[in-house]
Amino acid sequence: MRHIINFYRYNSDVRKKYLDAFEDLPWHEIIRDHGGSFHSMRNIFLHVLDAYRYWLEYGIKDDLRQYTSVDGECFKNVDDMRRYERTVDSLVTDLVEGLTEEDLMTSYSIHDGNEIIHATMEAILMHMIEEELQHRGELNCMFWQQDIDPPITGYVGWLQEKTTQRPPQPESRKRHPG
Repeated sequence: MRHIINFYRYNSDVRKKYLDAFEDLPWHEIIRDHGGSFHSMRNIFLHVLDAYRYWLEYGIKDDLRQYTSVDGECFKNVDDMRRYERTVDSLVTDLVEGLTEEDLMTSYSIHDGNEIIHATMEAILMHMIEEELQHRGELNCMFWQQDIDPPITGYVGWLQEKTTQRPPQPESRKRHPG
């Protein structure tokens, strides 16, 4: 469970670095069709967020009839994307951080049209790790196509940074005789 939680924290932190990197690009490059799975950098980024909603907001409740993906055209700048990311990230973080080992084995039957998807919570969570990494690779290629280094952050480096950070220590209070 610890590894899953850490990976979700990693993806959350790194996702924000991509939003920061988008800030350095002209908007027309973010919305331009780069030939990816969802065409533009904006739409690929939003697809990942929608996939989280699909599985973790609607799928596990077997309520996909209520699910709709967002319309990328409604996102006019990186701040719009950042607001949506915060909303989805909060939903995902609250769910993942509240899970126990036993919750990972919970099995779901999710009706998607005429198809029934059977998956455990663990399989769904692992799928979403793979989903985000796959699309992050697409975004990396789109940065490279523009001769820009993407904000690649390796898991090991991220984990070392997180585990070597120490919380601020309270000031020591000296007792004065008296």
